[in-house]
Amino acid sequence: MESPSMLTPTVNVPRSTSSVPFVHHFYILLKAHYFLFFSAFGILYPILNITLRSRGLSNVELSYINIIIPFLVFFTNPLLGFIADNSRRYLFTFNIVLAMVTITYTSIFILPIVKSHNIQANMNHDKQYGYALNFCASQEVATKCASRSQCGCSYQANCTLIDSLDYRYYNQMKIFFFTFSMDSKDFYKEINNAIQLNELETCGIKYQVSIDEIIKNYLQNHSFDLFPSTDISSKLASCEITCSIAHFCHGSRYVNQIGFILLYSLLFIIGTNLLTNAVPLGASIGFASLDCPEIFGQQRIYGTIGFGISAFAASRAYEFFQTDFVYIIMFSITTIICIIVTSFIRIKPNELVPCQSRSIVGWMSLVAALSEVFALYIAGRVLKLLGTNLSSIIIFLAFSIRFGGYYFIRQPYFFILMETMHFFNFGILYVLIAQKADSIAPPGLSGTLQGVALGMLFGLGRGFGLLAASFIYTFTQQPFLFLIFTLFNLIVAVIYALYSILNRDLSKKSNEQNNNTSDIVIESDIQLHEELLLTSPTKNKLDNQIDEL
Repeated sequence: MESPSMLTPTVNVPRSTSSVPFVHHFYILLKAHYFLFFSAFGILYPILNITLRSRGLSNVELSYINIIIPFLVFFTNPLLGFIADNSRRYLFTFNIVLAMVTITYTSIFILPIVKSHNIQANMNHDKQYGYALNFCASQEVATKCASRSQCGCSYQANCTLIDSLDYRYYNQMKIFFFTFSMDSKDFYKEINNAIQLNELETCGIKYQVSIDEIIKNYLQNHSFDLFPSTDISSKLASCEITCSIAHFCHGSRYVNQIGFILLYSLLFIIGTNLLTNAVPLGASIGFASLDCPEIFGQQRIYGTIGFGISAFAASRAYEFFQTDFVYIIMFSITTIICIIVTSFIRIKPNELVPCQSRSIVGWMSLVAALSEVFALYIAGRVLKLLGTNLSSIIIFLAFSIRFGGYYFIRQPYFFILMETMHFFNFGILYVLIAQKADSIAPPGLSGTLQGVALGMLFGLGRGFGLLAASFIYTFTQQPFLFLIFTLFNLIVAVIYALYSILNRDLSKKSNEQNNNTSDIVIESDIQLHEELLLTSPTKNKLDNQIDEL
């Protein structure tokens, strides 16, 4: 069964545009549909994981949740496409899905937070570390907050002195507090395997943090004795630890919180899955309403514009109001307007006949998503095996194969095979860019460089790509666009391969000449896992300790 959602079957099919209202002739409603839908996407989607973390879910729980979603998309994308094809109600299906997304995400924001205690620690005197804090917490305590200590993240310990002989509160200077940073202190961690199964929360990792210098300075400045007895190996104080940046560290949870965790997880999975399903439905609506499918990019570009504008506007609104509810309010208003506008989009009657199904779009999305998940899972091994240069060449060749298939293939269902190239076109490419940005980022600017790199990929690059594709397709009036992209990527792959070979030879000659004056040799084809070794000693020390776990 052929699919009119693909470009080939409907190229050069003239449609009457006489006596068409202005809003339909220039596709004002379709442009508004894409602008509003992706504006809603940009308002809420980037901060969903942050919101769930602020509601009390841990990074481990969030990682499990995000793993489930792509597998659901495999099945629900074609399923909703099939439902829309058989019901012939594309607009109604899209609006129902978007309404369900709005209700689901609103429920996330009105649910009670998952309550947890602050981290409880004991202060002891250790022969190796001197004064030390011993506590049990999740791995994010060290990896999340400690990595941001130079940007203002620190830990505060509120302590109460204890008589080490009979564990009574010591009356001399009963309560004291101090601030410390784990980034500049030695600490020891071990996986906590001794926790009983009947405990409310397994904290995961035992920490022993050296605070010897801090306590010695504190004792000198406040003139009091921390040892109420001669037994310095026992517990000296009971402390409660908090982080200066919220949501990075917490202790054990309150009783009966598992229900809220499961409810948050279920709502997030359903909402995000449906929001992803709405994207191909929106594409089907666009092709069904356009007179010429080659101008689809000119309409879809308004979605990219809306995404960027709304994401920035939402962040500014949050800075002003300082509440998470600003996101869901803006999202709900935008989706309601989008549903109203979508209801008035005119779909061509000949695009709704049963012999022209759009379910192939769902199958293509399924294969692409499956390839992406597999690529993301083994990307580290692939990049380690092939290196950055060879991986980049293969990515260019994969783009060439994919676009070449779009140009030469005439049977629509064979397009599904081309979607397997998404393994390299997105999965490997995304991880390559992200790891490269992290490895070359100056200290304290990793997030900035990640934002610049991925902003160029998903924002500026996508926007200019849509403009260029629309211009070429409109100018040629044929699917010649795919042939141009095929040749372009093939030429770039050859040029990059020649550059890599020449650069490697020059590097070898230079290394041989400077062998007596330099102890460190960095090859041009250095692999990503080797680049990560060129980091600061402090970061290497922290990474090595975490790897020992």
